[in-house]
Amino acid sequence: MVHRQSDSRLLTALLASEQTYSKTLLSLLSASHSALVSFSAYASASPAPASHTILAVADSLARADDALRRYAHAADLWQQELQSLKRAEDEFADVMRDREIL
Repeated sequence: MVHRQSDSRLLTALLASEQTYSKTLLSLLSASHSALVSFSAYASASPAPASHTILAVADSLARADDALRRYAHAADLWQQELQSLKRAEDEFADVMRDREIL
């Protein structure tokens, strides 16, 4: 297998995509929280037998929202790791360039 010099444009594009994805995910979580609050208020205002069922659904949605929030946190950690990799690749490219100059 022939080793090619790394092209940081691919990693840069991946980082940009990950940042956009994280922003979109945080926007979704914000909207989800607002909808969950409204749904819980609706459940509280409903008559007794239906309110228990609606609250159970709201609890399930809250757990799904929490899982999505944990996923968003993991995606942020992944993005930080990619940024660390980008910095390491940039440093390596600088060293290789300096080596060729010398």
